[in-house]
Amino acid sequence: MKRFLVVFSVCLLLGVHAAGQNLKVAEFRLLANSTLASTHGTERFDVNGEKCAIIRVVTPKSDFHFDTGLLHLTHQEKHPGEIWLWVSPLLQHLTISHDIFGKCDYDIPITVEGGRTYEMLLDIGTGRFVSITTTVPRSSVIIDGQDMGVSPIYNHYLEMGVHTILAVNDKHEGTLQKVITTDVANGSVLNVVMQDMSHLYADVVVKVEGRADIFYNGKKVETGQWRTQMKEGTHTVETRQADADPQTTTFTVVAGRENVIEAIPPTPHTGYLQIYTRPRNVEVTLDGTTPIDLTGRQTLAVGTHQLQFQRKGYVSQSHEYKITRYETTTDTVQLERIKYVKPLAFYFGGGYTLASMGGFTVMGGAVIHRHDLQLSYTFGASKSDPVHWYGNNGSWLGTTTYKQNGFALKYGYQFDLLPMLGITPQLGYSYAGLSATVEDGAADYADNASAQLASIGFKLLMVPLHHLYVFVAPQYAFPLSKSDNFKLLSDHSNIKAGGFAATLGLLFNF
Repeated sequence: MKRFLVVFSVCLLLGVHAAGQNLKVAEFRLLANSTLASTHGTERFDVNGEKCAIIRVVTPKSDFHFDTGLLHLTHQEKHPGEIWLWVSPLLQHLTISHDIFGKCDYDIPITVEGGRTYEMLLDIGTGRFVSITTTVPRSSVIIDGQDMGVSPIYNHYLEMGVHTILAVNDKHEGTLQKVITTDVANGSVLNVVMQDMSHLYADVVVKVEGRADIFYNGKKVETGQWRTQMKEGTHTVETRQADADPQTTTFTVVAGRENVIEAIPPTPHTGYLQIYTRPRNVEVTLDGTTPIDLTGRQTLAVGTHQLQFQRKGYVSQSHEYKITRYETTTDTVQLERIKYVKPLAFYFGGGYTLASMGGFTVMGGAVIHRHDLQLSYTFGASKSDPVHWYGNNGSWLGTTTYKQNGFALKYGYQFDLLPMLGITPQLGYSYAGLSATVEDGAADYADNASAQLASIGFKLLMVPLHHLYVFVAPQYAFPLSKSDNFKLLSDHSNIKAGGFAATLGLLFNF
């Protein structure tokens, strides 16, 4: 083993030494069509005010030292695979040195002119420059698995050894294996012969859940679903998404049929959610569709989620939670009982008023922080008992009946007895008017009799359905004032102002 290491070390040193001795310029030429040296941004002038020439040194390595002798090297820059030198015109000699590859004294074979661009192929002695062409123009060229661009490729430096060159253009492919030596006679132009491989391709559909991004050969090709054609064999796609770990799916394509691939979706980053509710046993829905059980800690995907909380007899709530990776989000949700008897509402409806002269009542009002203000009007429907009228001499004048119409304004304060039962004590003012109907004879005495009354009572509310009240409102009214006709009527009948009455009906609230 020790002998092997010694031999290997000696060979390595000899190889480095040989490379240092073989550093040379393979080619130096004028790039006649290049305007690089005279273009704004890359144009420079030497210490004598003369426009510089640019030498583009093509080489696979960097860290070279360039000595131009008496003439000035104005500037140098590193670019991929190249070193750019800005030199004074009439440069004739260039010394190039490197710590590993040695030194090269080079006499420039042509006259260097200011404002012109030149190319130098600098061979480090471990391979040689080749140009790569393909039988199908502008094909992608891949050398030893590395994408090199589109053909033709000029002056690419290949190290000594075996290289695999793959060319691809749509369904045309070609492969060339080449052993590179330092012998120029081994060929400086490598041509890859390509063939039509259409018969080896098949339709491929790659699908992934959650509209994740699909990557192929390191490039994004589509989101959610990708339709393409692939050559038969084994392929790999990667799915990616924000806040998720990417996943790879390897599959085999079979020529001659459609291949449908279900790719593995990215694994979402997750966090935790711990919610306590009052009362317990609340129905919870995640993001509008998924019922979840909050008796334990929930594991959710990173991001924002909506939770809906529901329980019969309580006001539903919706909360938004932001889930952070590996962290636990906690909250306590307090549901409020539904106020069936609403402390803030508008209402309207009606019913029937039971009284000595009852009728149909319509009403409306508003409850503001439990203060209830109500306005109603009653249309007389039932007649009073007949009233017989006689003259001063006792002669019969006629028989008349009466109906009572009127409006009332009431104020009350609302209390909850049960969730679906409320009571509102009320004080009120009302105006009652009587209309006479002659039943016999020709006398309509006491027509338009009226009275003003005050009342005390309560309104009992029951809630069989949301937004609907069934109510009963008993009251006792006593007169504040009577018109002369009402006084006359009271003297000749049992019709009195006020007394007990009760209204039953329905109210709609909103």
